Formats: sequence, structure tokens, C-alpha cells
Amino acid sequence: MTGPGLRTWATTVSLIGLTLCVASPLCGQEKITAIKGGDIYTITSGIITNGTVLIKDGKILRIGQGLDIPKDANVVDVRGKVVMPGLVAATTMFMPAAVSTSDKIADSLDPFNYSVSIALASGVTSIFVTGRGSRRDASVGGATAVIKPTYGDVDSMLLKEPAAESLNIGSSRWMDRTNFILKMRQTKEYLRKLADYEKAKAKNDKLEAPRKPADIDSYLRLLRREMPARLSADRAGEIMKAMELVDEFPFRLVIEGGTEAWTVADAIAARDVAVILSPREKQRPNEDISQPSGSNVENAAILKKAGVKFAIIPAVSYFGMSMGGFAGRDLMTLPMDAAAAVSGGLDEQTALEAITITAAQILGVDDRVGSLQEGKDADIIVLGGHPFHYDTFVELTFVNGKLMYEKSKSIYFAHIRRYDEKVPGMPSDVRQVDPDALPPQELRREADQQPVPIPH
Repeated sequence: MTGPGLRTWATTVSLIGLTLCVASPLCGQEKITAIKGGDIYTITSGIITNGTVLIKDGKILRIGQGLDIPKDANVVDVRGKVVMPGLVAATTMFMPAAVSTSDKIADSLDPFNYSVSIALASGVTSIFVTGRGSRRDASVGGATAVIKPTYGDVDSMLLKEPAAESLNIGSSRWMDRTNFILKMRQTKEYLRKLADYEKAKAKNDKLEAPRKPADIDSYLRLLRREMPARLSADRAGEIMKAMELVDEFPFRLVIEGGTEAWTVADAIAARDVAVILSPREKQRPNEDISQPSGSNVENAAILKKAGVKFAIIPAVSYFGMSMGGFAGRDLMTLPMDAAAAVSGGLDEQTALEAITITAAQILGVDDRVGSLQEGKDADIIVLGGHPFHYDTFVELTFVNGKLMYEKSKSIYFAHIRRYDEKVPGMPSDVRQVDPDALPPQELRREADQQPVPIPH
């Protein structure tokens, strides 16, 4: 592409604040890229101070301190920054997939969608998405996948499809629940007959295989534990009804919501059921019952103590503008929602895991993403400070080893700076304030004179 077409393309890229491979020397896959000098939060192997991550062909080649860097490597100096794996959104409303009418999400992905750029700016590099698709069964259905926000590169977006079976059998859908149970029993019986047939055919090769019932593929994947089931349940009663299903049928279950999961944490743990929860979700207690109910800021901490595996996502009430609509605000607060769990007693390490490696485990993609380990995908973000600090922004986002986002070039966030960050072009007499060195009165006076950045 040459001439006006190329100029139009470059203008489009600039407007959304992304740096694509055609525009950045860091994206070359012929050479090794070295992210050097930052504090590396590996998630699974501790923190490496002043460490280096070497990237080659989209994978993490080596990670550690004092690594030899090839002379021709692309070196990214991130001294004073935090380096960690890209965030994993275990549930979200994501525009490129949510509008799909196809049975496959891969057929409808749009790598130029606005939501993709917002995900990159938020440090989210793996996303669970759902699509409408065509449903033959009201109880189980809907396309699911895990995708990456590889802006401009549709071939690299799909990480896994399908990723789960969605169960549409909530407390108000008793007919669909009944249909689900009947289908599961029918499938279970078919598997029993199939097992008997496999044993008997060695002695009698003329035996006919049992006839496979129609439309049971989703149920087969569940009973064979090839795919987890996802079920939305918030109240304790709803969660325990889901536990009854797991008691009868040995399938892998993921509870979405789990606002009152803290009241039945031991029951959830006993059945090895995972939970995707929102620490900031609010729900009033049920005043008609005497047992504990409603939301609890200690929900995540209680689940951790009971041994429940969980991922953290933003609260529905905090979505405001979701990936299904405008601005994608649901992906932009993952670290703050994890920090909310910390305020409820959860330790920081588990909170970080809940938005990285544990979320990846629940999605079944932890062999590729969720932690910084040699051989895994080079999905890496560079932060300006601690992941849970309110003043921390994503500075750089790499996906598959390619630099996909730079805050300094983003029209959304380039103007927002930390209180202690030097502002180019400002008069020399405008000093940077160290809050710890000021008495309260002077601190308040200095704060009154500082502009307050407002996210857009």
C-alpha cells in the first residue's frame, strides 16, 4: 500500500493511540527484544528486581538477572517500572464477539475495534468472550472463546475456542434446568452403554455400537470433563442448587457472580468448583432469613481460606459503559477490583493471581499466559508503579512479543501523569512535591495548586 492509502492508514493508527509493528522498531521478530531493568512480577516465581526478559518469536526466551543481551537486540529500558504478565479478564462483554451471529466467534472478530485498543491500554491481553451464535438447546448454548487484543492482526486474536459451555438454567428457568438434567442423564446413560460396548466388542466384533442421541455434543464435553460449564449464581440458594448438579454429574463447574459464595465457601471447595467474583459488587442481605446473606468485602479472603479457586472481575454495577456499548470501562478497573479484595483481607499475591494465572487456569489457557515463564507467550505489560496503586497506569503493552500500546503516544492517557513525574516544558521553579516531606498544612496547600487529572 502506497500513497494516500498509506497516509490514511497511519492517521487512523495515530488517532487511537496505538503503536503497531509497522510503526515500532520494537516489533521486529527477527531480533531478540530485551525488556531490561524493571522489577519483574513473575506471579508464579516471585519478584526479580532489576531483571531482564528476553523475547524471541513471540515467546519468552529467558528471564532473570544479569542476562547476556545480544548486541543487535531491541532493548527497552524500564528502570523504575514494574513488569508483569498481561491481565486476564475471566469474564467480560467484548464488542467484537458479542455481536456475532455465527456459531464461531473466530468468524466475527474485528481487530480494529475500539474495544481492542481500550483492552490494550488497560493492560488486558487475554479475554473470555461470548457470542450469541445459533442455539438448538435452551439449556446449554452460545459460542465462547478466549481471545487476545492483537490490534490490526486478526490471525493472532484467537487463543482458544470453544472455551466453556454456558448453562442457561438460573433459578427462574426451571424448565431449562429440568431439560438440562434430563439431557445429562441421557448422555450419562449413552456413555455407560458406550463403555459396555467397548468392553464387549473384543469378544464379539459383530456387536453394534449404541446409537448416539441427537444434540448431546455439549453434554458429552461436560461429562467427559473436556470443557467447563459456566453458570451465573449470586445467592447462596442458587449456588447450592448448582452444587446439587455437580453431586449428580461429575462435570467441571465455574460459578459466575458468587456474591454470597462466602456463606457456602466450604461446600464450594469440597466440590472443586471455581468462582469468578466481583469484590465491589453490592447486594443487600435478605432480611427474611436468619443465616448470613448479602455481599461481603471479605468474600475473596474467605474463599481463599476455604481453598476455593477464584478469579476477579469488575462488578456489573461498576461497568457503567461496557464492552458491549461505549468506552469499555469494564476492562479498565481490573487491578482496582483486585485491590478491593485486598482491602477485605485477601493477600496481595493471591489478588494478583486472581487477575493473571488463576484466571488463566479457569479459562484453560495457563500453559500459554498468566505468568512470566520461559516458553510462554510474551504477553507483558509495563506499569508506572505498583499494580494496586491508584496512580499507576499501563506504560507499555506487549502481546505475542509485539509492542501494541504506548501510553506516551495515547490520546487518552498521555496527558495524565503521576504526582511525582516531571512535566516537560514546565518552568524550572515548579518543583515536584514529596508528600512524605511536607507537613499536613503545606501538603494541603501544594495539593490545592496541583491540577487533578480526570480520566476520560
